[in-house]
Amino acid sequence: MLTLLQRNCFIMATHLYQWGIVYDSQTNKRIKCHVPMRISSNQRLESHFIQVSCGTNFTLVLDSNHRVLIIGDEPKYGRLGQGDDKTIVPTLTLIKGRLPSFGFITSGPSTNLLLTVDRRELWGFGKGIGYVAQQILVSDQIITHCTCGENSIFIVLNARQIKERRFNRDGFITEWICIYELNDMNDTIRHIDTGASLNGFITEQGHVYLWGSTVPVGKISKEENYRNVSISEPLQCDLLDNNDHPIQISCSRGQFHAHVLLLTEQGCIYAMGSNYKVKLGIDNDVPFTGQWTLIELTRTCPFKMIATGGIHSSALATDGRIFTWGCGSDGRLGHSEAQGHRYLYKENEPRPIETFNKQQVLCIATSYYHMAAIVNH
Repeated sequence: MLTLLQRNCFIMATHLYQWGIVYDSQTNKRIKCHVPMRISSNQRLESHFIQVSCGTNFTLVLDSNHRVLIIGDEPKYGRLGQGDDKTIVPTLTLIKGRLPSFGFITSGPSTNLLLTVDRRELWGFGKGIGYVAQQILVSDQIITHCTCGENSIFIVLNARQIKERRFNRDGFITEWICIYELNDMNDTIRHIDTGASLNGFITEQGHVYLWGSTVPVGKISKEENYRNVSISEPLQCDLLDNNDHPIQISCSRGQFHAHVLLLTEQGCIYAMGSNYKVKLGIDNDVPFTGQWTLIELTRTCPFKMIATGGIHSSALATDGRIFTWGCGSDGRLGHSEAQGHRYLYKENEPRPIETFNKQQVLCIATSYYHMAAIVNH
C-alpha cells in the first residue's frame, strides 16, 4: 500500500540528486561532489520517483510504476543488477530482468532488497544473492519490514516476528531463522534499521530496542562505552518523554564510533552514541552519550525523516528542507564551503542545504560516502 508521500508523487515531476563521492557521467570519473548534482536518466520515464536508498557507490530508486532503477560505478558482486560484475551504470537505469511490481526498496552496502506491492515476495540482488534480481522468499504471512546489512537480511513478519538469513559473497549460508518475537501481544514493530555494527527497532507502543556489537551504554563520558548485545535479548532504550513516541530509527553506517538517531511523532530528533566529528548534533563538549539527547533545533523545526551516515547525519524537515551535520569531507554534507576547505570541514549543528531552499524534497537516503534525495520540481 502506498504512503501519502508516495501517492502525492503521482502528480509531481521528480528528480534525483546526489552528492558526496559519486560517479560523474561527464568526466567518467568518481568525484567529490560538494553540491547536490541532478542525475539524468538513459531513458524517458513516464513515472515519478517515490523512494530512494543508498549503498556503497550506488543509489537505488523506486518509481510510481513500481519499477526499480539504479545508478553507480561499483559493480562488484552484481550490486548494480545488470547481469554481471563488470558493467557500471553512469546514468539512472532500470535493473534487468522480468520482475513483479515492487512497493518498497532498501539497500545494504553491497546488497539490495525489493519487496513486492502485496508484501508477500522478497526479491534481491548483489552480494550473496546474484547479478540479477531474483526471488528469495515467498511468504504466507505479510512481510511488514525488511532491512539489509553487510552479511545479513532481516525481515519482520506480521509486525511481530523478526527473521534473519545470513550470507557471504558466495551465497546464503543459513536458512531463514526466527531470532526475535515480541512478547506483548498488544504491541507491534513499527520500524527497523540495520547499520554497520549497531541495529535497532521501535514498537507502536513507543519502545526502543538496540542490538549489535556497538550498542551505546552509560551516561555522558569522555570515553566511548559500548556493549555487545544479542538480538535474542535486545537492550531496551526507551525515551524518557512519555508524551512523544518514536516513529523512525536510523543506525550508523560506519563500523567505528557508532551513533543512532531517533525521530518522534512531534518531529523531534534524539541522538545517542559517539559524537565523533560532531555527528550527534548536540553539545560539542559531549564526546559520547549512552542516553537519548534531544537535538535542540528540532524543538522549533519539526522533521519527518532521518538518515544516519557513518561520520555524518541528515534529516528531512516537514517544510521540505534537508539538514546535514557532522563531517563534511568529500562533500557528504552538500555545503559548498567544503570545497577547497583548508582543514577538516564540519558542521556542529544541523544546517539546511542551500541548493534545496526553494525546492520541495520528498525523500532522502545516505551511505557512508554519499547522499541522495528525491526532489519535486
